[in-house]
Amino acid sequence: KQWYQRRVAITAGGQLASDVSNMEELGNLACAQARGCFLQVSAAMEACKAANADFVQDTIDAAESAYKENFEDKAAAFAKSSKGSLLGDLASMALDRFSSADDIQDFIEEHLTEGVKSDASAAAEEAQALAKGWCDDGCTSSTARFLEGIFGHMNGGGCDDASEFCGECQSRAASYFARNQLPCCIEKVVRRGIVAYDYVIANYSEALESYGAAVGGGLSANGLAEAQAIRDRVVEEFGCVSAVYSANRPECA
Repeated sequence: KQWYQRRVAITAGGQLASDVSNMEELGNLACAQARGCFLQVSAAMEACKAANADFVQDTIDAAESAYKENFEDKAAAFAKSSKGSLLGDLASMALDRFSSADDIQDFIEEHLTEGVKSDASAAAEEAQALAKGWCDDGCTSSTARFLEGIFGHMNGGGCDDASEFCGECQSRAASYFARNQLPCCIEKVVRRGIVAYDYVIANYSEALESYGAAVGGGLSANGLAEAQAIRDRVVEEFGCVSAVYSANRPECA
């Protein structure tokens, strides 16, 4: 935790702004090459399946063997040494629930209804369309310029910790938004994300609450307290980000 706090302090504002060019390069590389790479991998997978009817199962078996030989003991040791913490509790629950690839497959089949499959397929198509539009419109570079500006502006005053947006960082971000409009390509993605979130809440809230209750029931008192503290922090920070965004939404076609 102390290492993380030192790192986010170092990366507040100015360091984030200076790193944007690296993210921009990666983003433009993905726009140029991601589809071609996917098609190459897909073709290779199909060739392997054609040559070996059991390729998929063989791959799963090999992955399971590699996990058991190299990581299973380490995972069990971590769960034991971290018992009573959120991560330790979650690791123990996962180890108890999933002891083999078959357990994972059974869990997926239990919860992957036709409705979920249909929604997942629609979401994938929507994501592909958004990604194509983003790349075609050159949104990576326009977003990079905006981020360089806002991160540079936030670098100063009391905004010296990238893990805490509420407070001084929020104020400095708001003052930047007052003079600089959010690029419309970002706004489009944000709005689609909000629509998707609303759909999930409307159609899957009961299932999500059920999963949450099941996980919560398996946590220790300390683990549950950690989870609640994280939830409260996320809700608070999201509220501050949302307040700045809502007050400065751009006018886009």
